[in-house]
Amino acid sequence: MTTIFADDLQPGDVVDYHGELHRITHIERCNGWAWPVAYDDAGWAMALGHEPVDVRRSGVRAARGSGRNSL
Repeated sequence: MTTIFADDLQPGDVVDYHGELHRITHIERCNGWAWPVAYDDAGWAMALGHEPVDVRRSGVRAARGSGRNSL
């Protein structure tokens, strides 16, 4: 697990949200003041603010991360 800011999530990331794992399948980012929202295939969604979240990233993307990883 790695800790990143929620607004740095990408499709394919697996988020540990209150002890449940959710694989992000798509993210909607709208113009204006709307929060971006991440979704999985099961209907779960999460507004993406700037709070830290625990995430599992695979291979290449983890090595090229945002540089803000804390674990």
